[in-house]
Amino acid sequence: MSEHETRAELFAAFQELSTLIPEMRGGQLMAAVGELCSDLHGRGLWDAADEELLEAVWQFRRNYEAAVATSRDLR
Repeated sequence: MSEHETRAELFAAFQELSTLIPEMRGGQLMAAVGELCSDLHGRGLWDAADEELLEAVWQFRRNYEAAVATSRDLR
């Protein structure tokens, strides 16, 4: 995958995440994903490669969906 394709996928993934979690502002989403990226790769928003940040977006989404599913199961 080219850098351009990775970046396009990264922005699309942030857009999907924004739609999935509308109560979070854009900056909050980016900050949360950046913290997760730092945990995963040792580099946050400023230093992470697009591929690393994209992986963090996917992981954040999986974590969110798992938490929502667990919350539904507890009701």
